[in-house]
Amino acid sequence: MDIIVKTFAELTTSDLYEIFKARFAVFVMEQRCFYLDMDDIDYDAIHIFCKEGNEVIAYARLFPDRLAPEFEVPRSKDANAWHIGRLLTRKRGIGLGRTIIEKVISTAHEQGATLLRMEAQTHAIGLYEKFGFKVISCPFDDAGIEHVEMEKRLFN
Repeated sequence: MDIIVKTFAELTTSDLYEIFKARFAVFVMEQRCFYLDMDDIDYDAIHIFCKEGNEVIAYARLFPDRLAPEFEVPRSKDANAWHIGRLLTRKRGIGLGRTIIEKVISTAHEQGATLLRMEAQTHAIGLYEKFGFKVISCPFDDAGIEHVEMEKRLFN
């Protein structure tokens, strides 16, 4: 299985269609989150995904933290802070979550990131803690699902 890393400009129309289809399937259909998925951050994000045939089965986007919405914790003043968003897997129990997170972290290193941040669904805190992420907020509601802010310091 290949892990693909592309900027928005590098995505094909098929890539984009499959990414949006995966995001809709997981966040809207499965988790019943109703939110505006296309929030303009995609233009400035690095898109990291795994495909099986034409289907996107794991995905995350990585973008400068200054573009992230503020929830419980203000955005970082660290100019090299990056943010993880829209992290998903469509097939569970086969290590896709670990695979995509590892690739996000290595891609962040390549971008010169010194800090990685995310809004994590509370049920996934344990997974992210295995990669060194720490909870930095109280739980809050985001699109009907309980989340916390998490961050991981990177050393380049």
